[in-house]
Amino acid sequence: MKGKIMEFESVEIRRLLATLTERTRKGTISWEVAEYDPICFMTEMGVEFDGSETENFAQNIAFCCRLKTGRSIWLEAYESIGFPSPRGFPSQSAGPALRGLGFYIIRFLSPSGKVLYQSERIVTKREQQLLICLLSDAVFQNTEPYFLHLPHNNTAQFQKYLHHHDPGGGLEGHPLSQLMKKFYRDNRCLEFHLLAISCANGIKNGK
Repeated sequence: MKGKIMEFESVEIRRLLATLTERTRKGTISWEVAEYDPICFMTEMGVEFDGSETENFAQNIAFCCRLKTGRSIWLEAYESIGFPSPRGFPSQSAGPALRGLGFYIIRFLSPSGKVLYQSERIVTKREQQLLICLLSDAVFQNTEPYFLHLPHNNTAQFQKYLHHHDPGGGLEGHPLSQLMKKFYRDNRCLEFHLLAISCANGIKNGK
């Protein structure tokens, strides 16, 4: 059940995001990974977030910060890296055209688990949403040791899906696919996050 909706532009949420970021960086609060879907390849919910079918890689992670008061803060992060191309995955000769996107939901829960406040934001341009991006940076950095100590993922299924989508091998051999396979194998979620958000530049349709 949703709680009271808080606008990201409000003074309250901006102050709260800044405080959470500072305390996370200083280590006075810590975060845990509550849910983790490793990097995958998708052909749905494209990077322009308009419902168009666009090939992209994505990760989905939920973080939780438990406060001494008994309350908790949840941050859900859906992030994707892809290409704003109606023709699908481009060839290497097409040149760099990476597009990043982040969708974040932050919830504040009572000790009993009731959602008190909630706010969400789609980030298509980092410089316009710096507060939520800086908090996400801090949370990913805070939880990086957890991901680095996870067992390596078997890339066979990852590779199989790429081949199924593009039997010609262009997708499997693409430099971005090879990088994503390494990220997937080693659970390099922080690096995926930093790449996705650095590519959130507001450019649409390759322009």
